[in-house]
Amino acid sequence: MAAGRYPADDNATNKIPCLPVATDEIPVPDMGVIAGRKALDRAAGVTGDQVDLILHASIYHQGRDHHWNSAPYIQRELGVTGAFALNIEGMSNGGMAAIDLAMARLEAGRGTSALITTADRFCPPGFDRWRGSYGIVFGDGSTAMVLSTAGGFARIHAIASATDASLEPLHRGTTPFTSAYGVVADENLRTPKKSYLEEVGSESVLKRAEETLMSTLSTVLARTGHQLEDFARILLPNMGHGLMDAQFFTPLGIPAERTLWNWGRYAGHLGAGDLTAAVARLVEKKDISQGDLVLLIGTGGGYSVTVAVLEIESVPQWPETTTDFALPAGVTQ
Repeated sequence: MAAGRYPADDNATNKIPCLPVATDEIPVPDMGVIAGRKALDRAAGVTGDQVDLILHASIYHQGRDHHWNSAPYIQRELGVTGAFALNIEGMSNGGMAAIDLAMARLEAGRGTSALITTADRFCPPGFDRWRGSYGIVFGDGSTAMVLSTAGGFARIHAIASATDASLEPLHRGTTPFTSAYGVVADENLRTPKKSYLEEVGSESVLKRAEETLMSTLSTVLARTGHQLEDFARILLPNMGHGLMDAQFFTPLGIPAERTLWNWGRYAGHLGAGDLTAAVARLVEKKDISQGDLVLLIGTGGGYSVTVAVLEIESVPQWPETTTDFALPAGVTQ
């Protein structure tokens, strides 16, 4: 803020005290490798040679401009053989969408386990983490989750995804399509959003987003017979408080305390990895008990929504993931 990179008005609305920022010492794909290795270490009974599918989701630069996929790199670095590895471009919903796609493959009998990774570092000159989007500030990080038909600490009872393509222009804007890659200094999502919001109005966008969210949520809850009141926690994307309130808290009729908002405001938006990181956070902090139900809601540009019902079958004794950044004076997490 002192440097003029983060407007005071945005800070007041977002209520984000700080963000994790990665150095350039570790390439982004290797961040995915680190998370993947930790997930495999924690997945009792699943070894690398038993992984049949690797899906890597991200929303920003992965170390190469084109003609390269980071998922096979993560596979090779982890020493996983015999798996099918693929990148997923679902923007912020990429991680949740990958879970849905992986479950479909496993339930069809085409494998017994899958590894889903995410990794992003929102750095200049191509991205401005502070002003890159309305109501969102971006934190660096990587996540990983192992799905297995053989069991685990939690069970996914239902999952559903939907897209409202009428909201696709929100991230495209009105500029013409290009014919080649190019790096734009401090590229942001505000420009295309601004043009679309001026055309249709924010009320129209929020209404259609809410309809897609509630429809997908109803589909999942109908499959399990649950109500929102049945869930110990409702996990959401990490966004600024103003956007969280408009897009989730108010439509769902829930207080921030039922979510991990107070953790998410220190993590920032981790690209496609918010929900995976939130599940790990619940377990590491022992903020969940055996038998608890957890609702996962992911959203992303397009506009896509994925909702999943998770039941905690046991609480593993995972050590808490630590950070090496110092919080501002007087701020506690």
